[in-house]
Amino acid sequence: MITVLAFGGGQDSTAILYKLALEPPFYKKYVKGRLIVIMCDTGDEHPATYHHIQFIKQFCKQRDIEFHFIQSGQGFHPQQWPGLLQWMEKYDGIISKAYPKSCTDNLKIKPFYNFLDNLIGKQYYHQDIHHAKSRKSFIKKYALENGKVQVLLGIAHGEESRQAKSFPHIWMANSLMRIYPLIEEGMDRRSCQEYTLSTGLPLPPPSNCLRCPFLSAIELVWLYQFHPKKLQEWIKREQAKISKWRRLGLPNEKNLGVFGRKLLPESLQAALRLYGHLTSEQLQEYKMSHGHCVLSKY
Repeated sequence: MITVLAFGGGQDSTAILYKLALEPPFYKKYVKGRLIVIMCDTGDEHPATYHHIQFIKQFCKQRDIEFHFIQSGQGFHPQQWPGLLQWMEKYDGIISKAYPKSCTDNLKIKPFYNFLDNLIGKQYYHQDIHHAKSRKSFIKKYALENGKVQVLLGIAHGEESRQAKSFPHIWMANSLMRIYPLIEEGMDRRSCQEYTLSTGLPLPPPSNCLRCPFLSAIELVWLYQFHPKKLQEWIKREQAKISKWRRLGLPNEKNLGVFGRKLLPESLQAALRLYGHLTSEQLQEYKMSHGHCVLSKY
């Protein structure tokens, strides 16, 4: 059998990985057969997350844990979605709270299974498909012959609403088994933080895109203070989207930005009025303890 840890680079999936590496009973309980750890890069992770990934690569190498970091140049991301910012630039688009959330599917889920299908095809059936239009034929074949692929997902206790109630595709239902170790173990986000600190290993920040429409007002102030160039780039991309659709005649009330009708500059000023008094230390403390990518179901 194959067990795959869907590694997001944040506090929940890192706690699972540490427990798998350090606690044999935990490993035995949740890993059946071969363990593979896969992370897909959105192209807009936090700098601290990229730094953490470098540590994780070495951590896994030292413990003979198979780790793969999937980036857009490897060919497993959809052609239209090489990365979050690249998508914005190419289409003058913006990810908005007002529109359906498609970024997680295109930047995380699709590359994950495209890569896994290719890996199984090469290593078990000696065929190399290596492209982003995988039909998941090798995952399906492997599951039929060897049993469903176990997928470990880092959703904490208390976030049960994020669990997907069903699979979006028939092949997934027939080929995959989702497992939520943290929910089963009763570990919430604080428990994950405390566990990681108890090991003496690095505690990463919550994993989410740097420029996500679901960030809070305090996180917007954090971005303004610590990554002002990234924020200005985001504002530029939002304005490009607004200008494009204005030229195409879309009514203003339907031409929405990151947070809806209130555009980023106005939202930033509102956030600064509320939280501009917070110190750098307070902002960092908040950022380390809160994540905003909690609306996607897996």
